[in-house]
Amino acid sequence: MKYRIAGIAAMCLMAVTACLASVWQSDDANQRVHQHLTARQPGAICQCGGEELCTHLPLVIIDTGGVEIPGKVTGEVDAFGESINSLAADGRDVIDATLSIVDNLNANNHPSDPAALTTITQIRVRGHSSRLFEKSPYQLKFVDEKGADAPAPVMGMPSHNEWVLNGPYLDKSLVRNYMWYNIAGEMMEWAPNVRYCELILNGEYRGLYLMVETITDGEDCRLDLRTTAKGATASGYLLRGDRTAAEDLDGKRDIYAYLERMMTLRTDILIKYPKRASLTQEIRQAIELDFARFEKALYSYDYDTDGYGYWHYIDVDNFVNYFLVNEFPINADAGRYSTYIYKDMSGKYKLAVWDFNNACDNFPTDPLPPERLEMVSHTWFFMLCKHEDFVERVIDRYAQLRQTVLSEEYLMDYIDQTLAYLGPAVERNNQRWQQAMTQWEPLSPVERNAHSHEEAVEQLKQWLVDRGNWLDQNLHTLWQYCHPSRNKTYDF
Repeated sequence: MKYRIAGIAAMCLMAVTACLASVWQSDDANQRVHQHLTARQPGAICQCGGEELCTHLPLVIIDTGGVEIPGKVTGEVDAFGESINSLAADGRDVIDATLSIVDNLNANNHPSDPAALTTITQIRVRGHSSRLFEKSPYQLKFVDEKGADAPAPVMGMPSHNEWVLNGPYLDKSLVRNYMWYNIAGEMMEWAPNVRYCELILNGEYRGLYLMVETITDGEDCRLDLRTTAKGATASGYLLRGDRTAAEDLDGKRDIYAYLERMMTLRTDILIKYPKRASLTQEIRQAIELDFARFEKALYSYDYDTDGYGYWHYIDVDNFVNYFLVNEFPINADAGRYSTYIYKDMSGKYKLAVWDFNNACDNFPTDPLPPERLEMVSHTWFFMLCKHEDFVERVIDRYAQLRQTVLSEEYLMDYIDQTLAYLGPAVERNNQRWQQAMTQWEPLSPVERNAHSHEEAVEQLKQWLVDRGNWLDQNLHTLWQYCHPSRNKTYDF
C-alpha cells in the first residue's frame, strides 16, 4: 500500500528532532543521539578507487588470530535443559581478540585507515535462539594486557567496557532494534545507546551490525549503581530476568520472588551487578530481602493502599513508559525474558529495555497480530493493571506519545530516514546474506516470511500502521483489568 505523506505537523516534528539531535552532540551523556540524524551521510565521493571496502559507517575490525569464537551451540543440553555452548581450548567461554574501529570524522572508512580505537577484547557468541544464526551476535569486553577492564568511548558513545555487536538477521528490515532503542531513549530516563557499523571478522566481511551499550555498571557508565555493604545494605544493583544458561552459573543467584511468578515461564532472576568479585554474602542477602519486599507488597491485597502501595517501591513513570514502549510493538519477551530491573541512587526500581528483535510480529513461533493487548499479562504488570491509577497513567501517556514518537508519521519517517542513512550498506549486507534474506523462512506459519528487504520493510510499516490504529480504538479496554468486579477475588 502507499503510505500517506506526512503533513506539516509531522514535518515540523522531524525538523525539531533533527535540531535537537544536533544540539545533543554535547558532553551530556544522557542526551539521546540518533545516529541517522547526526552522523555523516552517505554519498561522499571517495578517491580510494574501490579497491577495498569503502563505507560512511563506522567500521569494526576483529582479529582472533584464526581461533574460533566460543559460544556456538554444541547440540548437548545442560541440567536446565538448555543447549550447551562451545568453549575455548582453555575452558573459558571467551577468547582474547584484537578489535579496531575505523571512524573517520570527515571521510569514508576503509580497513587500511588508521583506527580511532584499538583494544584487546574478550569475545564470545551471545544470545539464546540468535546464537544459532549464521550471522552471530557477539558479546565484547574491552580489557588491557593484564585482563583488567579497559573502558573506551565508541562511535561517539560514552566510555564503557562491555558492548554487544548485534547483527540484524531475523529482522530482515534491519531497523527494529535501532528504532526502538532510540524511541525508548526519548521516552525514558535510560535506554541503551546504539550505533550502526559494518563488521570485518578475520578478514571476512560480515555485514551490517549494531554496536549496543550493555546494561551494566562501571566507573564510566551512565547507570549509577554504586553499591556499598554498609549495614548490609545495597544502595544500587541490577537484576536480570531470563533463562538460566551455563554461562550464567558463576554469577547465578536466585531471587526468590514472593510468588515466583517468573518461574512459571522457566525464568530466573539473576544478580548482574554487583559483579561476583564484589558480591558479598551481606550484599546478596540485602538484595534478596529488598526485592522480596517489593514483590510481597505488589502481590498482596494491600498493593494499592497508602501504607503498602507498590508506588513506594517503583518509579511509576518508568514502569508506564516501559509498558508502552513494549506494548506498542508487542515485544513479547519484555517482562519475561531479557528483562532488566535496577535500583539506582534514586532508591526506586526502574526497568531498562532490551532486545526488540522479535517485536512487530517478528516472533518466530507465534504470529503477533496488531489486534491484541500483550503486556497486561506479563509479570509485574499483571498486578499493576489492577490499579486504576496505573491504567489511567498508561492511557494518558499513550495519548501524549501518539502525538510525538509513536505517531504514524514519526514512525514511517523514522524508518525511511534510517534506511536512507544506511544507504549502500543495506545492499552490501543483503548481498552478503542473500540466501537468508531471500530463502530463509524462520517465521511460522510460512506465509509470514518476507523474501526481500523491501518486502520486510513494507510488512513492518503496515503492521505499525495497523497497530497504532487498533490501539487508538482499543487501549481504553485496559480499564476492564482494574474494575472492582474483576478483582474481588483473583489468582496469582
